[in-house]
Amino acid sequence: MRHSYPFVVGALLFALAACAPKQEPPPVKQTAFGDMVGTMDRARSVQDTTMQHKAETDKALDAAEGKSEQ
Repeated sequence: MRHSYPFVVGALLFALAACAPKQEPPPVKQTAFGDMVGTMDRARSVQDTTMQHKAETDKALDAAEGKSEQ
């Protein structure tokens, strides 16, 4: 019995740790990856703006060439 005491105590501690309530992870912006997420958001914003300008330029080129919108 004396030799199994550490095993029993270890098993009980493991069981207690497994039954502990789960904590919600912090929002990504509050972690070490927050700056990277912000950078990706800004990049998507720049891409949207660039695509809008491209669409306007394509429309202007089509109008200058005399093509009609389809």
